[in-house]
Amino acid sequence: MKHMKTLLKASLLFLVAFIMVACTSQDAGSKDTDTTTQDDTAQETTTDSGEPTVIKVGMANELTKATWDDVGKRLLEKENIKVETQVFSDFSTPNRALSDGDIDLNAYQYISFLAQYNQDADTELRPIGYAYLPPLAMFAKEGIESIDDIPEGAKISFTEDPTNTDNTLLQLEKMGLIEVEHKPGERLTIDDVTENPKNLEFVPLASPEVVRSLLTGDVDLMITGLSMSTDGGLDPEDALYIEDPADTPYYYKVMIVSQEDRVDDEVLQKAVAEFQSEETRQFVEENFGQSYLPAWTEGETPLEDYDKYVEEFMKN
Repeated sequence: MKHMKTLLKASLLFLVAFIMVACTSQDAGSKDTDTTTQDDTAQETTTDSGEPTVIKVGMANELTKATWDDVGKRLLEKENIKVETQVFSDFSTPNRALSDGDIDLNAYQYISFLAQYNQDADTELRPIGYAYLPPLAMFAKEGIESIDDIPEGAKISFTEDPTNTDNTLLQLEKMGLIEVEHKPGERLTIDDVTENPKNLEFVPLASPEVVRSLLTGDVDLMITGLSMSTDGGLDPEDALYIEDPADTPYYYKVMIVSQEDRVDDEVLQKAVAEFQSEETRQFVEENFGQSYLPAWTEGETPLEDYDKYVEEFMKN
């Protein structure tokens, strides 16, 4: 009898233990479900809970990377937005990466390049802000100290591709050295020069040859990007002329570009606003001098400029 009581007591204890374990397991399951929901909610509001929002920006040179790295420090502090930068080694991959969603923004191209890429690749990328201008600069051989000193029949070299030829002629016109005929929807060529009072002799060359042509004495003047000039050993202080971004056509300014469906994205707009700040202007001036000039302006309309360029230059 005593053995039966002991067995009954053990059975009751086992039953109680089983019920407690079952209840505990059910409670644990409920708690696990609640935890998952809380975690999901936390993920959806990571910015509010302290985790930064990450955006990736692509570019084609180290100067732009350095600038965006500096912008990123300020964005992280002010807006809790973390900027990750990536330098690409060619001019097509940053747009491909953007259209594929691998990056959120890129900053390296003119409107003309973007419009052609969109047409060729059947993509919808759009500019959401202007970034900087790599200005053209004109240098002269020893003895020519100003534009007024340029002699009759002086030889001037410049980069021969259509984009640089067009901009070179625009700058020479602004200097008062030539007059040109502007044709709607067409880039300027040497054939469009209508007045050349000093009878300048134009010497279009491949890009690497332009600076060298001045250094070897083959020409009297040369005009090319200021950064290329300084890379070739020339001092910006010796330039007769440096392009003014205030007078530069919109299609010769480097843009910040996003996917078309993200042009109004709040985070991207905050990134552009911080890039186009006085702090960025100071950083660029202090670190790069005049090699890269801030190109943004108050009231700029990059999307409208893009549409205008397509209408004027891509309609054929």
